[in-house]
Amino acid sequence: MQRRELCVASLGWCLAGGMSGAQAAGLADTVLKVKAAIVLVGTYKPTDNPRFQLRGTGFVVGTGQRVVTNAHVLPELTGLSDEPTLVVQVRGPDGQWQRRNAVRELRDDPRDLAILRMEGDPVPALQLGDSDRVREGDDLAFTGFPIGGVLGFSPVTHRATVSSITAAALPSPVARQLQERAVRGLRDGTFDIFQLDATAYPGNSGGPLFDPQSGEVMGVLNMVLIKGTRESALSQPSGIAYAIPIRHVRELMGRQP
Repeated sequence: MQRRELCVASLGWCLAGGMSGAQAAGLADTVLKVKAAIVLVGTYKPTDNPRFQLRGTGFVVGTGQRVVTNAHVLPELTGLSDEPTLVVQVRGPDGQWQRRNAVRELRDDPRDLAILRMEGDPVPALQLGDSDRVREGDDLAFTGFPIGGVLGFSPVTHRATVSSITAAALPSPVARQLQERAVRGLRDGTFDIFQLDATAYPGNSGGPLFDPQSGEVMGVLNMVLIKGTRESALSQPSGIAYAIPIRHVRELMGRQP
């Protein structure tokens, strides 16, 4: 029997389903606004090759200097003097990527969320929507960097249908079958998560799931259902992915650093 597992992974997505002319026009206008707030999240080290290592996607919120992403996107701190620097890259007025140093400001590991503060001038920010209004069957959209640098650092937008709103961590009769993240989730209490009808690939963890008409962010992409090995995410995508409702980002932003 083929093994199936929930795996935290950097995500990208495939286009699913059809779209009416009016819906497509609305999404096209929204994409122009959303792309301006999408950033690359990674590390920079002058001696690395390449010097910039992409770890995932983020998006700007608030006054234009805070970035939302997944907690698992962030590198582990080693305390060594030569560890790489946490950075984000934003689009400059000339359309070129600008590297900016960033610091961890807030983190919620059970819900796989993190907020960074980046250096430099503010950039366009996305508005946070009301994720409690999301219903099963809603069509949403997402933007990020599927398969990382393989396709180049150009934001890609696709759609996903909310196929289910389900618990993030489910009890198991055999405790040792639970992964560490699931155990933490059960200890801290389960919470609802959006299951999406979308095919996920490496590169888009931490990206926004948003309303295609208003551009308001409804969730943060963070997981993909993998069939077999992790490598099969590319060759045999499951077409099932998950996003954290944005209300948990609101709660995190309300905390003091």
